[in-house]
Amino acid sequence: MAAGFGSRMLPATKDTPKPLVEVNGRRIIETLLDALVAAEIKDITVIVGYQRQQFKSLLANYPFLKFVTNDDYVNCNNISSMMKVLDRLDRGTYICEADLYVTNHAVISKYQYDSNILGYYCQETTDWCFKLQAGYVTDYRQGNTDCYNEYGISYWTKEDCAQLRRDLPAVYAQPEGSQQFWEAVPLKWCQANYQVRLRECQKEDIVEIDSYQELLQIRQK
Repeated sequence: MAAGFGSRMLPATKDTPKPLVEVNGRRIIETLLDALVAAEIKDITVIVGYQRQQFKSLLANYPFLKFVTNDDYVNCNNISSMMKVLDRLDRGTYICEADLYVTNHAVISKYQYDSNILGYYCQETTDWCFKLQAGYVTDYRQGNTDCYNEYGISYWTKEDCAQLRRDLPAVYAQPEGSQQFWEAVPLKWCQANYQVRLRECQKEDIVEIDSYQELLQIRQK
């Protein structure tokens, strides 16, 4: 998912989509694409919106990429991007945010056997997070203690992809449904329809760059 504007990264995103911002010689999205390719995954669709024409430059190194445009990104949350690719949720599928700076390719692996989401343990956080109950993700919310920080890389089985094709439109059609994060559909609003496991990683495996100041800091490392 690469449609958003990335307003918190201004001025770096004034003329450049956040996933295409360069960090230490690599564009952010390239670190994720390299992890997918290392896992022999090349059936990749990039959902674009803001400055979408710039993403075509990726084809030089990743000629297998497909693009889908989401013009609703201006007024809607990222659930609108998922609404554009419902037809592509037809088998086991990774769903990834394109603005994650991946430092460990092992966060993507070729074979997964259950629906899961990346997270790392933390004692306290103000970010989006979840807890575990009987081995499955529960209590998805923003801010908690003794929980797991959510990273925007998840895998969904063929069966759960079919369920997402039903649940995403149902939530999207509700009042304020277009303003939801897509993850809230399987992890909160329709949680009873899914059993999602944690795939634990380390905090340093992925760097979330949420502000221009954080961008400057990681560029200096």
